[in-house]
Amino acid sequence: MSEAFGKSLTARVTGLPGYADNGRQLLHLGLSYSHQFRNEQRVESDLKLRAHPESRLTNDVLVNTEEFPAEGVNLFGGELAMVSGPLSFQGEYFLLFADSDEADNPGFWGFYLYGSYFITGEHRNYSRSNGVFSGIKPKSDFHLFDGGWGALEAALRFSYVDLNGKSIRGGREHNITAGLNWYLSEKTRFMFNYVRAKVKNREIPPLIEDGTANILQVRFQIIF
Repeated sequence: MSEAFGKSLTARVTGLPGYADNGRQLLHLGLSYSHQFRNEQRVESDLKLRAHPESRLTNDVLVNTEEFPAEGVNLFGGELAMVSGPLSFQGEYFLLFADSDEADNPGFWGFYLYGSYFITGEHRNYSRSNGVFSGIKPKSDFHLFDGGWGALEAALRFSYVDLNGKSIRGGREHNITAGLNWYLSEKTRFMFNYVRAKVKNREIPPLIEDGTANILQVRFQIIF
């Protein structure tokens, strides 16, 4: 979300309080911290925070702080995920503090909550060595004449970001995303998403007091 210049120091730790049945049942917890070393005397080091409305297929940005000088950035994050067979839930929270006397040392925050269900009975795979979720392997790949239909996943996501901090008024945004993912195989899938984004209180041009965006997108992905 931020555009950075210079170096960053980042640490992340994860744990599995619960893990059973080769990952069909699990509970994941995670914490992270990152510090960006910046130089407020250099224009290239100015900080900018912005967020796309849950879609990278558009260049429109609804919340945006524009650039402001900063000596450093401290970013804290928390993670929680649960898998119970075909049902899963996941959420992350971030809190960012900018060391910027000119902007009154603003703070920003946001989070998302995500849930999904595999109609065809698969479950989300988890890499215990990396502490992240990995790709989906359908029980049967899609075959037009052999009866295989791949894996079908229904998903719902809510996200919120607040880029209003002290003298910076980049706006507040929340998004609701409904999705349907069709995995033809482990390497190919179709993604159908509907996003409803709402933005308020943006005082940096273009000003947005209360606006709404509706996005319908379809993607086809091949993993090489």
